[in-house]
Amino acid sequence: MVKCMLHGRNNMIYLENANVSEVFSDFIIDVEFDNDLKQLTDDVYKLKDQYTSQGYSNVGGWQSPGFSPQSQVPESLSKLQWDVYEFVHTVIGRRFNKSISKEQIGWWTSINEKHCYNSIHHHGRTDVIAIAYIKAQPNSGDLVVSRNDGSTYTRLDDDNTYSIPANAGRLIVLPGHVWHYVNENNNNDDRISVSYNFYVQLKWNG
Repeated sequence: MVKCMLHGRNNMIYLENANVSEVFSDFIIDVEFDNDLKQLTDDVYKLKDQYTSQGYSNVGGWQSPGFSPQSQVPESLSKLQWDVYEFVHTVIGRRFNKSISKEQIGWWTSINEKHCYNSIHHHGRTDVIAIAYIKAQPNSGDLVVSRNDGSTYTRLDDDNTYSIPANAGRLIVLPGHVWHYVNENNNNDDRISVSYNFYVQLKWNG
């Protein structure tokens, strides 16, 4: 048994009896999806032919305008929207015992050609975000999550970033307040993703 003597006292502190609590932690959920990636890719390129880039966080690439459940979009993208919603709704329900609103969903698509990237940003007061990669070759760039609390000013943690490679068929879910960016695409093929904003369903007392 490891003991720690308090200086100048007879008290003993037993390290085995110490309780360690991890508080205020964030999460990242990483899962594969098996929707038709070719059809999704084709349909995103169709959207690109219809809309000029909105340029939210994309640097050098193309981003669609924002869409909602009421938007008229290709069937493959509509299906992916609801598949992602059902997954997020389920995991948030199990983890936090809360529901995700079906009405308050926002999403958009991004195409990053070679040397294009997404600058660091967060999604404001969005509760949960998700990124679905539908086209991504090796060296297409990593999604990088950056810690942004007070610990970044201390020496306790050696690394304040966490990286996830962009792979086709990969869905990543995380809190909307977390800062993140996507590195430069160093592949000759486009990197294509669909991003989602989800909100916890409010409970009204009345």
